[in-house]
Amino acid sequence: MATRRQSILETLVARLELIRTANGFDTDAGQKVHFGEIPEIGPDDPAQLIAVVVGVEQPLWMQHGLKAQIMLPVSIAAIVNADLSRPYLAVEQVIGDIKRAVELEDRYLGGLLQWPFERGTVQTLQRESGSTSVGASVSYVFRFEEGWGVP
Repeated sequence: MATRRQSILETLVARLELIRTANGFDTDAGQKVHFGEIPEIGPDDPAQLIAVVVGVEQPLWMQHGLKAQIMLPVSIAAIVNADLSRPYLAVEQVIGDIKRAVELEDRYLGGLLQWPFERGTVQTLQRESGSTSVGASVSYVFRFEEGWGVP
């Protein structure tokens, strides 16, 4: 049985995988969604991709030791091949697509959240020397309740 955390992340990834020009988006970045780390773009990768990185989960409060309110920060990175013409503008296109895909009217993710999720910062990712990609990330915070021993 999937935990609430897993279900939240699966819902988020499913929204991101819809990012295709055929679905009305500006890019096809959703054709490759990495989970857990920000990758370098390799020769077999598309020119644009997305990476989902989960931050440190924080319990905000406990109710009689039976329930906890959890705050789960997630960063979604737009990664673009640095060899593209004007790669940072391509990054901005992917960031726009990420916002359009994630920020739907249903801010409770179909009832998975007890509070509407919130958007945090957008920041440029630092490019390492010799890196084949550039990027930026947009952060979101998801808050939900979790039972003790019943994630």
